[in-house]
Amino acid sequence: MDSLIYHLTRKPTFISTSTALFFIFLIVLSVYKLVIPPKVGSADNMIIEMLAIFSIVPLGLLLIDRLLVRLINNIKLTILEVIIFGSIFLYYFLVADPF
Repeated sequence: MDSLIYHLTRKPTFISTSTALFFIFLIVLSVYKLVIPPKVGSADNMIIEMLAIFSIVPLGLLLIDRLLVRLINNIKLTILEVIIFGSIFLYYFLVADPF
């Protein structure tokens, strides 16, 4: 357990920080909806449930990222992740769904 926390705090990458931000957002949103309940007929609860269900994808990416950070330097891995995800986003916004 100590090595997992060590790798998360001492060797951050793009995927680990974005996954941590996603889960912090999910926790804050869930606590907010517990304190202030949604109106009747609102889709807020469904949105939180969908975020919780689809959080399997960032969790899987985090596990793959943590396995790769043991094999590759974390700075090189971050640069590689930014290039891969940047090219995916550019393809999506420029080719698949242009403005």
